[in-house]
Amino acid sequence: MEGKGLIGLLERRRSCRRFTAEKLDRATVDRLLLAAAGAPVGSNRNEDIHITVVEDRAVLDELAVAMRRRRQDAADLRLITEKIPDRNVAVRDGFDPFYGAPVVFFVSHRRQDLQPGIEYSNVMSVAMMMHLQATELGLGSVFMWGSLEAMRMYPEYDRTELLRLPEGFQPLLGLAVGHPAADAEPRELAPDKFGVNRLPE
Repeated sequence: MEGKGLIGLLERRRSCRRFTAEKLDRATVDRLLLAAAGAPVGSNRNEDIHITVVEDRAVLDELAVAMRRRRQDAADLRLITEKIPDRNVAVRDGFDPFYGAPVVFFVSHRRQDLQPGIEYSNVMSVAMMMHLQATELGLGSVFMWGSLEAMRMYPEYDRTELLRLPEGFQPLLGLAVGHPAADAEPRELAPDKFGVNRLPE
């Protein structure tokens, strides 16, 4: 039986990689941004976070170029298809790392050396809030790391300037959101999914 509250939401949470072409309305996008505002940020330095909402397919296509280049690496293909077999479609020409989602939120962080590494915690916190809100709204969503990493790997294909970020910011994580192409059945959470130790034992 499907649980209620947070556990029930988590039982429905999925990484969606197939979206319909249906657009999201402005109210839905704003709702996702409101959820992001509920994220904890280290030392309350909210000014270090910036979110870019991209609904322009031409921009997303440009941001996909580096990822298509990365997919030519056979070792990388092994890495990305080993755990998730349905990613084998990635080898096709013209692969879309955003899976046809109508909107992608890019979470950027100000470059800083005050608290090294905290930027990854902060952007994940923000993106997770939107991910859970998408689930609650019956939408699909999936984190976008590979396309940004590919632009760091292949600087000649870096198109991050298209995001028009404030000076000093870098995009660290994306979240593609849209209407899922197929319904996903709730799953039962496994309490032994991760290793755990307890102190005292």
